[in-house]
Amino acid sequence: MRFHVAALSLVLAPPALADCPVAADLDAGIRFTVDGVDTEEYRRSGPGVVESLYISADGAISRSLLAQGIYLIELVDMVDGSPDQDTRTTYAFPGRAEDLALPASGQQVVYDLAVNTLGDLRKERQTYDFGQAGILNFGACEYEMIPIEIRYDPDESGSVDLLYYLPGLGFSYYAGSDHADGSDRYMYSNIEVIE
Repeated sequence: MRFHVAALSLVLAPPALADCPVAADLDAGIRFTVDGVDTEEYRRSGPGVVESLYISADGAISRSLLAQGIYLIELVDMVDGSPDQDTRTTYAFPGRAEDLALPASGQQVVYDLAVNTLGDLRKERQTYDFGQAGILNFGACEYEMIPIEIRYDPDESGSVDLLYYLPGLGFSYYAGSDHADGSDRYMYSNIEVIE
């Protein structure tokens, strides 16, 4: 009798869970819908680096390179499939991308880095606070999530950026910001593997 109950539970298991992206799908790419109109695609780009392409409803595309799937090391607009070097900003963290800290709930890391915007160099300190892990659902797909708050120094605006890190996928997405004028939040949904 136990066998029949176990077999029946396997048959009745929701098939959608089998279609949920996993970290290995970063080779092909993982796509979200953002705020119901835009999309963001994530792909493995190299050792310890994930590429994000944010595609607006009007067709504008920006590319981010994320060390460990978290730390922004390059931001550039794309034109006809190529980076527009006139929009490129790079962020030089200490050490190699794969050596930067992975999130651990309740921990904090601080990095001093150099920011290069079209030859204009400046120093910046970034503080990453890793919050307590929770669960995020994208339809039938459920993932562990660690919230990350990022603070910048110098930063006269006092802005705090919020990332949601998905350990099961190996990257984070930009969930919004808190600033003097209020808060901005972005809704990610419809997760899928790019085919």
